[in-house]
Amino acid sequence: MRRLFLLGVLTAVVAGAYVGSAMGDGNSLGPPGTTIYAFDQAFKTVATPTSLPNRGPTDTIYVFPDCPSCASVSEAAPGHPGYNGGRWKVVAASGITSQLTNAEAVVAAASSLLDTGTRFVCPLIKA
Repeated sequence: MRRLFLLGVLTAVVAGAYVGSAMGDGNSLGPPGTTIYAFDQAFKTVATPTSLPNRGPTDTIYVFPDCPSCASVSEAAPGHPGYNGGRWKVVAASGITSQLTNAEAVVAAASSLLDTGTRFVCPLIKA
């Protein structure tokens, strides 16, 4: 009985160390996520496998085909008027090669803006 108790305690300690270290470095156990910028502020998001039809309200999220390391930029965010709760229309902003953090800068700097036809849902969470 004592061996079973010690095994249970050891298992709990190892699991606690694993979860604690994952959460301590800013990662969490759960769905994959990434950073999206809006209004010069970083937001976290949870990647969800969704696809929406091309109808209903959406906000624009810009992606950068000429900058693979750049995070996406949104024209909307929680707490701002007109935010549609994470329903997105994806627009490719060409000609941008460095990270921008607001939609106005994206529109001003892009050599072209192309609606990709992709619509999806994912929440923005303040980082």
